[in-house]
Amino acid sequence: MIRPPEHFETNRLRLRPIQENDALAVFEAWAASPLATHYMNFRRHESFSATEAFAARCVVCWQAGTAFPWAVVAKSTGNLLGCIELRVSPPKADFGYIFSETAWGQGFGTEAASAVVNWAIAQPQIFRVWATCHPDNMASVRVLEKAGLSYEATLANWEARPQIDESAGPSAVYAITKSAKRSAP
Repeated sequence: MIRPPEHFETNRLRLRPIQENDALAVFEAWAASPLATHYMNFRRHESFSATEAFAARCVVCWQAGTAFPWAVVAKSTGNLLGCIELRVSPPKADFGYIFSETAWGQGFGTEAASAVVNWAIAQPQIFRVWATCHPDNMASVRVLEKAGLSYEATLANWEARPQIDESAGPSAVYAITKSAKRSAP
């Protein structure tokens, strides 16, 4: 099983596993925000208990190795800015992220995504790192492109997005790949 590092450090950010005691910061930063969750494939958290359940899930995922959700924290302030999660299933890995609107437009998404993508694609067993976003979410498109991913396709009826009343909406797929050596038959 491939396990990423628990911590990443970039110029301005620290990525660390989300803990249960992060629930209030997550709720206040993005989970309850109609703007931050607008294009997400999960419902905005209307109660703190939903965020507590999310934080508990994050801890269980790390322990089980099924997903690796990091809190993205500003080094300068210690504030939680967002979350990024990697799911590893060789020969591929996929990821998703969300940031507080107060962190938008400052390159934090690109910085966090680049750290995770660069680590993942460097693993010998991983040949594809990919993510999706709503085709209208141009800020997310820019993050993915700046993190080194390229547009592949738009998939129809791929993901539900409850905040925009899409039960099966389109998703743009972005990926970075490396060549695999062919095995002899």
